[in-house]
Amino acid sequence: MPEQPPSEIVNSLFADLPQVHAELGNPEGGVWRTDRPCYEFIADRCEPQWRTLETGLGLSTMLFVLIGTEHTCVAPWKSEIDNLLLHCRDRQIATERLTLIQGFSDDVLSTLPQTELDLVLIDGGHGFPTPMIDWYYSAGRLRQGGVLVIDDVHLPAVRLLLGYLDADPRWTSIVKTPKWVAYERESNGPLRESHAQQRFWSI
Repeated sequence: MPEQPPSEIVNSLFADLPQVHAELGNPEGGVWRTDRPCYEFIADRCEPQWRTLETGLGLSTMLFVLIGTEHTCVAPWKSEIDNLLLHCRDRQIATERLTLIQGFSDDVLSTLPQTELDLVLIDGGHGFPTPMIDWYYSAGRLRQGGVLVIDDVHLPAVRLLLGYLDADPRWTSIVKTPKWVAYERESNGPLRESHAQQRFWSI
């Protein structure tokens, strides 16, 4: 587990919010974020030796840096990447285990090395079909027992994805909130399969 207790990591995260999105709408606090319990959940679950991946850059990216996971973040905007690195550099926070890839997830995810992952956070583009694409290429790399976290579950495209995951017995719900959810994967390997393997699924 992290050298710091998870609660202390989250406290330090919220005490010094990285100002990464001033040029991208300047959200409250200067950074895109979800509910605090989501960060507490991730901090409690993650271990420094884990491999993690997220689509979208925000406060969660800084959390993975503080935990020390081998983390990959796919984000489209150069300014948010530069601002996050500046935030870390100014505070002498190590980023050797952080890989930031500028680009849209539908272009990038399929090109990444197919190393196994322990946790995936989907919080990038939310227009249809981006959440499904992010899930297909990233969650397919999760090990059995790996954790999938999805934010902004109130949005229509995300709700469609959750409808499938809730029907699929290979995904076990861990946490459900009005803002974010988490699942544990009960299988492994790529998600490519025929419709005959999805008889649990109906609309």
